[in-house]
Amino acid sequence: MSRGQEQRRLLPAYLATGTSPGAGLSGTLDSLAALRASGLPLARYHTAVHQRVIELLTDGSLSVVELAGYLGLPVSVTLVLAEQLVSDGQLKATVPLPDALRASNDGRPSKEVLEEVLSGLHALLAA
Repeated sequence: MSRGQEQRRLLPAYLATGTSPGAGLSGTLDSLAALRASGLPLARYHTAVHQRVIELLTDGSLSVVELAGYLGLPVSVTLVLAEQLVSDGQLKATVPLPDALRASNDGRPSKEVLEEVLSGLHALLAA
C-alpha cells in the first residue's frame, strides 16, 4: 500500500447488520425506496451502523442507494439494514410511484405520459 492511501479493515460487509450471512428479511424494500427516521429510539441490539443510518436520516430522507453510498456498504447490505430498522419501527419507507402509474383522472395516465408514448411510437415508425 502506498503512502497517503487510507487503510481499510477487511471485514465482511454483512457484519454491519449484526446477522449471519444470508439472513435477510422479507425483501419488500426496493433500492429506490425513500427512507426517513421515525424518531423512535434504537434498541440495545442495534449496531453502530444502525445508529449511523438513523443519524443520516434524522433531518431528511434518502433512498436506499444513496444511503449505501454514504455508508460505503453494498446496496444489498444496506437493504438488510433498512428492512431491520423498518420492521423495528425506527424507519419509515415509501416507494416512489413512477409517473406512468400516477392516475390523473379516472385511473388514466396523465396527458404528458400519453404524449411521450405517442412520440416514442412515432419515432419507432420513422426508423
